[in-house]
Amino acid sequence: MDIFLLFVYLFTPSHDFHTSWMNMTYNEDKKEFAGSWRTDTEHLEGVLTAFSEKDILLESSTIEEHIPLINSYIKKKSFLKFNGKNQFLEVSIIEVNFSETIVHFEPLKCKRKLKSIEMENNMLIDKFPNQQNMLQINYKGKMYSMLLSASKNYDKVSINE
Repeated sequence: MDIFLLFVYLFTPSHDFHTSWMNMTYNEDKKEFAGSWRTDTEHLEGVLTAFSEKDILLESSTIEEHIPLINSYIKKKSFLKFNGKNQFLEVSIIEVNFSETIVHFEPLKCKRKLKSIEMENNMLIDKFPNQQNMLQINYKGKMYSMLLSASKNYDKVSINE
């Protein structure tokens, strides 16, 4: 029995802190946001495996085949609104290495003055209850941020110019 407990202890993660970071930066000339999401590769593989019920391994040589699955996962587990209007986070390009995955989104058009941003984000939380999902919005020289988690998965930020 002692050997079993030692085995469990040795293979238990040494930290219980999980963070992903989403960044949205406004390009005033193009009237659109460029967006990206950085997360742990192993954690993303875990949630995608559970979500698809298939073993998912993210590698740079095969990442393109997983874009539809990642789009479905993001759509099911989050939403983003500008001025109360739904924005669709569609994957454009994915960079992946052993430790980190960076998802780049298609640009989000925003031609009207931005007054509010809303986000609900449940990504990674099912498998990692202590997950923290940060959103940083850079708009016309000002930075706005949200920190979302299992206990607070929704936030709304008012933009004051």
